[in-house]
Amino acid sequence: MLDLFGIMFSSVMMLMVIIRAVQLDRAQPWFQKVNRKEAPVSSEKQVWQRQTSL
Repeated sequence: MLDLFGIMFSSVMMLMVIIRAVQLDRAQPWFQKVNRKEAPVSSEKQVWQRQTSL
């Protein structure tokens, strides 16, 4: 009986957390799309220099 109560209680708590996370995500998204302006890269730079200079 206590096992069933523990399983039900933890399941309800997980659902509450998920519902609250969805509500907050609608109000305050945790990520935003980044608009990058790609600058022209000279061919003189090495590949590793071009990749790290974002």
